[in-house]
Amino acid sequence: MEQLKDLLCNERVMLYAIMVNTALMFFGGFWPTSPWFEWTDALFTLIFLFEAMAKISRMGWKAYWREGWNKFDFIVLIVALPSLASPILEQTMATNAVLALRSMRLFKSLKMLRFIPNIHKLLAGLKLATRASLLVFIAFIVFLIIFAILSSTIFGTIAPEYFGNPAISVYSIFRLFTVEGWYEFADTIANNASSGWGFFARVYFSVLMFLGGVIGLSLINSIFVDAMAEDNNDEVLHKLEQIEKLLKELTESKNNNQSNQ
Repeated sequence: MEQLKDLLCNERVMLYAIMVNTALMFFGGFWPTSPWFEWTDALFTLIFLFEAMAKISRMGWKAYWREGWNKFDFIVLIVALPSLASPILEQTMATNAVLALRSMRLFKSLKMLRFIPNIHKLLAGLKLATRASLLVFIAFIVFLIIFAILSSTIFGTIAPEYFGNPAISVYSIFRLFTVEGWYEFADTIANNASSGWGFFARVYFSVLMFLGGVIGLSLINSIFVDAMAEDNNDEVLHKLEQIEKLLKELTESKNNNQSNQ
């Protein structure tokens, strides 16, 4: 029994299990009606369940739950557990319900996140970057909503498929900011309205694309990346300060030895 617990608590073994399970889910998509993939996936779900039970048995519930990645693994496991019913109830449940159960098993692949090298530093940097760029992101969202409402008011009757209501308009303006088919909006308005409206639409959307897509998103990206790298810069500066302090101590020690001689 202890050997089995050692195997289930071995991080490398579980990493291989997650990789094999993910590969089987991928290839299982080519044969969706094959029961072999269903039962194999259920077997891996049970393996992950036994892994959690082995860790809880060895560490105790409080110690197990104290670690953040154990919480993450446990939540992912709870979400994936209903998929165990998929191969059993496939013949009796509605198709949509079976598909919902099958989709839950995909969350098991998220367990691989804890094996990413230096994931704790990455998450800390991500948290810092999110905090640093939050106000800029909120300002960008407000900017997006304002021009979505304005565009819906101006072009709602000319191009209702893009600006028929504020919700559709928000999606269209966001597409514009990502430079994804942004010219389609002006071309549609030019085809549905007069040449004057077409000229105005081309100028309007060109300026809006430059402000939101080129300047706005670039500003958010630069702040986010700088904040992500700030933690590494602080670590490098700390090491340089330690080296400088060590060199200073060596120099003082050398000077003292020379003065004593």
